[in-house]
Amino acid sequence: MFAVFFFLSNAVFAQERTVVGNVIAENDGLPLPGVSVTVKGSPNLGTKTDENGGFAMQVPNGATTLIFRYIGFLEKEVAVGSDPLTVSMQDDAQQLSEVIVTGYNTQNRREVAGSISTVQAKDFELVPIGSFDQSIQGRVPGVLIQANSGQPGAAASILIRGKGSVLGSNDPLFIMDGVEITANDFSSLNQADFESISVLKDASATAQYGSRGANGVVLITTKQGKAARTRIDYNVQYGGSTIPENRLRVMSTDQKLDFELLSGNPYEWTDAELAELRQINTDWEKVFFRTGRTANHTLSASGGTDNTTYFLSGSIFDQTGTVRNTGLKRYTGRVNVSGTAGAFNFGLNSTFGYSEYHNTSENNTSIASPLNAIRWSNPYETPYDAEGNYTQLVSGQPNALSELLENRDARQQLKGVGNVYVEYRAPFLEGLTARTSWGGDFRSNETAAYTSPDTYSGSFDVGGQGSLFRELDRYFRYTGTTSVGYGKTVSEDHTFAVTLYNEIINNTLRSFEFTGYGLGGAFDNEAGITPGNAENGFIPDVGGNGSANALLSYFADIKYSYKNRYYLDITGRRDGSSRFGADRKWANFGSVGFSWIVSDEAFMEPLKPIFNNLKYKISYGSAGNQAGIEDFQSRELYARAVYAGVGGLVQDQLANPLLQWERKSTFNTGVEFNTLGGRLGATIEYYNSITSDLFLNQQLSRTTGFTSLTANIGELQNSGVEVFLDGNLIRTKDFVWGLNLSFTYNKNKVRKLIGDQQEIISTITINRVGESINSIYVVPYAGVNPDNGNPLYIDLEGNVTEDYSPSFRRIVGSYEAPYFGGFGTSLSYKGFSADVFFSFITGHSIFNNDRANVENPNYVSDNLAAVMSTAWKQPGDQTQIPRVDYPFFRSSTSHFVEDGDFLRLRNVNLSYTLPRQWLDKIGVSNIRLFAQGQNLVTWTDFQGFDPEMARGTLNGAQYPALRTYTFGLNVGF
Repeated sequence: MFAVFFFLSNAVFAQERTVVGNVIAENDGLPLPGVSVTVKGSPNLGTKTDENGGFAMQVPNGATTLIFRYIGFLEKEVAVGSDPLTVSMQDDAQQLSEVIVTGYNTQNRREVAGSISTVQAKDFELVPIGSFDQSIQGRVPGVLIQANSGQPGAAASILIRGKGSVLGSNDPLFIMDGVEITANDFSSLNQADFESISVLKDASATAQYGSRGANGVVLITTKQGKAARTRIDYNVQYGGSTIPENRLRVMSTDQKLDFELLSGNPYEWTDAELAELRQINTDWEKVFFRTGRTANHTLSASGGTDNTTYFLSGSIFDQTGTVRNTGLKRYTGRVNVSGTAGAFNFGLNSTFGYSEYHNTSENNTSIASPLNAIRWSNPYETPYDAEGNYTQLVSGQPNALSELLENRDARQQLKGVGNVYVEYRAPFLEGLTARTSWGGDFRSNETAAYTSPDTYSGSFDVGGQGSLFRELDRYFRYTGTTSVGYGKTVSEDHTFAVTLYNEIINNTLRSFEFTGYGLGGAFDNEAGITPGNAENGFIPDVGGNGSANALLSYFADIKYSYKNRYYLDITGRRDGSSRFGADRKWANFGSVGFSWIVSDEAFMEPLKPIFNNLKYKISYGSAGNQAGIEDFQSRELYARAVYAGVGGLVQDQLANPLLQWERKSTFNTGVEFNTLGGRLGATIEYYNSITSDLFLNQQLSRTTGFTSLTANIGELQNSGVEVFLDGNLIRTKDFVWGLNLSFTYNKNKVRKLIGDQQEIISTITINRVGESINSIYVVPYAGVNPDNGNPLYIDLEGNVTEDYSPSFRRIVGSYEAPYFGGFGTSLSYKGFSADVFFSFITGHSIFNNDRANVENPNYVSDNLAAVMSTAWKQPGDQTQIPRVDYPFFRSSTSHFVEDGDFLRLRNVNLSYTLPRQWLDKIGVSNIRLFAQGQNLVTWTDFQGFDPEMARGTLNGAQYPALRTYTFGLNVGF
């Protein structure tokens, strides 16, 4: 296929000559990289200027004019001569910024009234991460991205402008080329195929997605071919990964044995045994962790003719985790083709991926979890004995290394996403268009978990001889969107466009699973399962699942502009969902937005040197949320049951025909402006959103046979401020210094709960009216009484006391981070460049249960935190650790609540691009060498591997974020 495209695209270039030149900005004379240069009348013949503004291209002998286009500058036509060209381009004062994707269409940013942030490919395409969402952390204001796991391919949590739901999902809607996709499948996508990522945040931007847009929308636009000679690009990088610093120190052998003696010598060690044990000091981190490996290859081809363009790519990504026996292998391919035939435009966007995952258990307190054994295994024990066999730990805990190496947890995923579209431009009525687009998202997962009969976990399976679990699930979602639109300009001052849409979305899921027992022989697959019968007890477990839901929508979008200065955008949408009751299936959503190009007004002329462009915008509207509840949540459901050996049915769920969407109403206003001669752009916004009709569990009388019913009750509020700065503060011919900043403040508050109820308590958290959602609700800890070593607490009156009571609980923090963002800088000199980016989160708290587990003196049989060596021993001791013989250990106190603040050096990229004059001699258009690091340094006081977590509680078994270093090469032909 590549050969066919190469032949077609190169066959047109006969009888040519070479034109060279440079493109500069008229206002400062500096070179402009990335300017589009095409032959007039032959848009398929073109190129782009390099980093120094230079270009060289082959043109037909008959070519007379070149067209130069660049975002933010006026288009320019220049006659072709025999001498090198020097082209100066003028700033376009009417253009605030680039053309951006706004959902179902594109607009110039100056026209957009909604809140939309865009990240370009250069900021994320080469970041060596299995799931692309982590690569844009800190780059988008209002968007909090937190990695819950360092396992290769693990998806991050993405939160746009705070949590707006308690029981429902807070995940945004993800759209790739018009097709909805799922965050859990990001690791099967190649981010090098992406052109940009746009985030829609307010009601004006998301209302067109109606019942799916309440949590915001993330739009992924993939790369398309350009009408030009075929271009081949090859990117490769290799590197390694290590674990970050562990700030939760555990005891050394001497410390642990001394603590055991202080605690009464539970193992009754003799002096000789103690002396022998003190010769051993195992570092269990080195036992379980390793240096991971990363390899990434991407090959792409793009180009086309006047009527057809294409983009093709293939990639291989291979990353082993820092925990042994974990990793991700991914293979992807993409074909994007677009074309024109008369009044029709048509296209295909498709990607296919195959991934293999090898994981380990995490975020738990299981004694069989290898990531817990890093802290809990005693340092005077070893993983292997002298003969190389796994040791039996004296504590009775399993040897977690055997759990890690002998058991397997693997998943294979086949992923396909694609859409086709046809657009018709009516020749009989200018401005009338019709378009239909149909796409699908297919996913097939095969999960296999092998539990060896020789491991601790295997001994607890049915029959005590291990097990094999296998599951196959198949998911398919199709989306069909059809629209008719008409736009017209009247007397130059008035422009309007009206578009009507119909959309249908259908989701289906099927799964099947079984677990076989009694593994034996040389097989670790189905062949090793013992056939089950009533005598041996190895009866296999068999199960399955199936579900479906659908959404039907009708919506309209009306746009109006006056004098290309005042813009009005009105959207209305009506959605019908299969998830809700008969009387609540349909709901209406909509928005109105207005933007004003203030800098175009006459009274702004004196301020033009300061505000080169200035836009004010304001919007209000609503969107809905139906994610996070079951497909048949409103229905009366029945399940299979057995009565006295006879099969029958039992009611499993009460009906709620009044169940409906959560609804989020959002007000947004702000300004966008450019200053310093257009070198610096800024956006400042304020928003206030209220989510009503929250999904909550309404308590029921026990006489109903059920404890609760999911209903629409309660309100949440999120309000805040976003600031974004981006630009090149210094720009000369050879040197450029760029700076960017993203900052968000978000205040979350519970406005209303069930009826007159003021609070809902769940273990150590509380949702209370007037406070943030997920507030931490524990007893305040006041240290240790220096006289007797007893722990101290603070009662409701603020008095310090040795008495403990759950009634002393109060709010001591919240899981929700109010402040977050990122900042970075870039420097380039001739072919050298350096980019540095930091991200930060501050103002929230984390409950560190991982620390509580190793500060509990009752667990003296296992290893403990090093700080336990400072436990109170005699009157006058000043410490935070009570005496070891104190009879009660209480973890639900503020002692284990820590600041979650951190500042992270997220990415560093150093590169060198070889000069164009060197490359011309070897027929190569671009060679770039680079080295980069990811998650290099984290500044935090949190006691653990990594403070970055969306769930707010570290239960234990933490797989820390990868600290990755890679070296790479980009070659273009």
